[in-house]
Amino acid sequence: DETMHGNFGCYNFIRQFLDISMPDARKDKWIDDVYRQTVQLASIGDSVRQVTDRPMFGSNFHFVYDELIALAAHGLPLPSDVTRAHLDSLGRVAHHQWMHPVHPLAGQRLGFGRLLNDVVQTMVQAAELQADASVPRMGAQTAGNLLLAPGGVRAPTADEAPAVPRLALYGCHDVTIGPLALAMGHMDPDWLPYASMLTFELFRDHATPPPQPAQRDLPRPPTVAAPLDTAGRYVRVRLNDKVLELPTCQAHGKHHTRMGPSLCTLDAFLEHVAPIIGTEADYTEECGAMPTTLDIDKK
Repeated sequence: DETMHGNFGCYNFIRQFLDISMPDARKDKWIDDVYRQTVQLASIGDSVRQVTDRPMFGSNFHFVYDELIALAAHGLPLPSDVTRAHLDSLGRVAHHQWMHPVHPLAGQRLGFGRLLNDVVQTMVQAAELQADASVPRMGAQTAGNLLLAPGGVRAPTADEAPAVPRLALYGCHDVTIGPLALAMGHMDPDWLPYASMLTFELFRDHATPPPQPAQRDLPRPPTVAAPLDTAGRYVRVRLNDKVLELPTCQAHGKHHTRMGPSLCTLDAFLEHVAPIIGTEADYTEECGAMPTTLDIDKK
């Protein structure tokens, strides 16, 4: 049921990350250049060779980059012969190896469709929620979720309607944020900065005239039931301090009339994510059968 990481229970997703070998990686000239320059470093060259010359899961370079960028992020000195430019080149290789499988739609759908659906369902519940002061609303997103109460966790009672939180926080890895940002149109080849944050904001604006011609009858994920009141609702996606303009939201009628493509209509946002999100039955069929023996201990 874990959705905060890639769906590594899906064989047709995970198999793209298995047994990443250095000879295969070095078939790309630019990766070969980074490898040769790195193993020649007096400070870390021998260790890098030992780590990267065996088959790995995901990326041969990620472990090296991860240790070095952690030093830099905490203000500690890098090895004397490792420049910041060299560190960034290691990050670009690691980014390429982790993100290349999720450039295709199938990689986004099988690996991260379930997590994106969690985000969408929170938005949908917010759009559907009707204000009723007579009903106490507790902090569960869906009926049946446990609530954190003074006496510990408990289930909601019959007279407590589950409420949509005004702020939902999801903690995850950079190899989760990166693919989600890519699915939102972020095409930067560099590894995301340490402690990056991807933010989905849902707005309501009934004062500004809606875009004309309004495009309302658009595709939606199969998990979003119709009808849904989307009038006056908009979505903005931010990666750290950068607003991402989703490709689907560029056309007339699909964004806020004053704010422009940086503020998608909710309809256009749902259209953008519709191909990525499937049902559990879809994932079962598309993921294929997991082999009975899958040795990833060495990776």
